[in-house]
Amino acid sequence: MIQNCNSRHESSPNCPLTRLTACYARLLRCVPKVMIRPRTDMNRRMLILNGAQAASDVRDQLGLDLLVPVDPYAIAQDLGIRVRFLPVSMEGFYQKGNPPRIMLSALRPLARKAFTCAHEIGHHWFGHGSTIDELRADDRQDSEIPEEVLANAFAAFLLMPTIAVRGAFNRRGWKPATANPLQILTIANEFGVGYETLLTHVSVTLNDMPHRMRMELGKWTPQRIRKGLLGHDDADGLVILDDKQRSPAVDLDEGYALAVPTGANIQGGALTKSKSQAIEGFDIYDAVARGRATISTNAWQTEARIAPANFVGAANYRFLEDPDG
Repeated sequence: MIQNCNSRHESSPNCPLTRLTACYARLLRCVPKVMIRPRTDMNRRMLILNGAQAASDVRDQLGLDLLVPVDPYAIAQDLGIRVRFLPVSMEGFYQKGNPPRIMLSALRPLARKAFTCAHEIGHHWFGHGSTIDELRADDRQDSEIPEEVLANAFAAFLLMPTIAVRGAFNRRGWKPATANPLQILTIANEFGVGYETLLTHVSVTLNDMPHRMRMELGKWTPQRIRKGLLGHDDADGLVILDDKQRSPAVDLDEGYALAVPTGANIQGGALTKSKSQAIEGFDIYDAVARGRATISTNAWQTEARIAPANFVGAANYRFLEDPDG
């Protein structure tokens, strides 16, 4: 039986969550703040290329199409890694062992948790030792620590292969060099990554966007885009699925809004029609309950998976329907 994370047993020393949180605290004390000194003989560009190749190798090993968005939590499970969310104020950490484990902060944004999971899978794939990632979201891109550059590149290319990202723009008749904020958010949603994450990947890593355009788009935030589209800022997040998307699944937290093509068929009680103002060409739904829903159009079918906000527990339990719901 899976116990609710907020049960009165949570504070017991025998509770798995208590033991895991204590394990995190011990690791945080034992692992140095700077675990690995940069090696000047390692070329950053070569590290990025190695990370990209490793990401391709993982997709190939698991039979994952380079053109289709992937679920990093499912990849971790297929590689024998256990993933768990903890109520800790950090990005996450990788614990080498048998089995290997990835612990992620339940307090971070939804897309950020997915990227951090992929980042920690990179540490596992390259055989790095146990690592604690206390970096802020904007620190990683500039890190010169070889192991961090590798893991960061691995995560970026695992979630956003070059051919898939360029294909996503091409299918829609868009170009990164002339993209607007809504277009960037739409493609970021397709790949399950953050707005800023895709923007950095397209402009810096792929070099598909001029610096001037990147700076202009960087002035926008998902919150600002969401408020402009919905007419309010009540939703905790907004995910847009257009008629060109190819993701087999979309992850949401309770409290999120979901935009789907007008007339899309929704099956499942976890999503309900929203009272938000209409977006031209889209219907808006609210994620109101933990569980799953099927979304289908004439062009595609995908599964919406809704987790409680700030879910604490094993990653593969986050979408199980609430028995008390």
